[in-house]
Amino acid sequence: MAIGQNRPGAALALSALAAIAAATFAPARASADQPRRIVSLAPAITETLFALGAGPEVVGVAELSDYPAEARRLPIVGSFLTPNVEAVTGLRPTLVIGLGSSSNVRQVRALEAIGYPTLIVNADTLDDIRTMILKVGERTGRRHQADELAGTIQSHLDSVRARLKGAAPRKVLMLVGHQPIVAVGPGTYLDELLKCAGGINIADRAAQAWPRLSIEYIIASAPEVIIDGQMGSDASAPGGFWSRFPSIPAVREHRIFGYRDDVMLHPGPRVWMALEELAAEIHPVEAGRIGLAVPAQHNP
Repeated sequence: MAIGQNRPGAALALSALAAIAAATFAPARASADQPRRIVSLAPAITETLFALGAGPEVVGVAELSDYPAEARRLPIVGSFLTPNVEAVTGLRPTLVIGLGSSSNVRQVRALEAIGYPTLIVNADTLDDIRTMILKVGERTGRRHQADELAGTIQSHLDSVRARLKGAAPRKVLMLVGHQPIVAVGPGTYLDELLKCAGGINIADRAAQAWPRLSIEYIIASAPEVIIDGQMGSDASAPGGFWSRFPSIPAVREHRIFGYRDDVMLHPGPRVWMALEELAAEIHPVEAGRIGLAVPAQHNP
């Protein structure tokens, strides 16, 4: 995602807010007989904490932290991109965890300057996701659980790769929005997943991680499979937009699919489920999950 530009006024405002928070809320300190108080600044981090068994220690989360269900009942401390420093300090956390690829790094550094323990992790690649899980496990005293979780995820990923061995790659377009048309580009973990699922990403020639594509470019690239986040996970959702372009192989062969945002766009413990879903859509026979991938219905 694009990181917002640093503006002097915004930086001064953030510093002032941090100073006020520091004077109002003293950082809590975790001890052996006192549970941690963890604030998560990204949905993927929230999922990771719960998957490691640290859910009871989470006291605040970023918006869109909707999995597992228990996370939905926790206080919101702002969005993934713009966490609210005052809301975070009000929860007196003993640990704040954020993503290094997000613009919220500035807020995390402000909290760190006040005296709050912080951890910054990355989730841009499959290797990053594994490292994130291990780092969070280490920091929360759950290294054994982290090792087990990382091993389970790797086993699932290896299983998909083994099933797709020898499958002829198919050209794929994966979208995250329509107005404008925004695709999954190179250097993202979703691009990596597409390749693992036996796809050739037609947006790989773009210079951006989330490129805007023209319909002319899409038609000329002739994707064999379209995976469109605009349609959600409802297989019966109308595909009227694509029905206007019958020359595209994916449209002609009824290979247009939606996906669940909470699985596909949260690079965390369920990344193997995202790969299973993509594999079933790109190579349903080889993936062995024919029933999972149901093409969207097109309006005539």
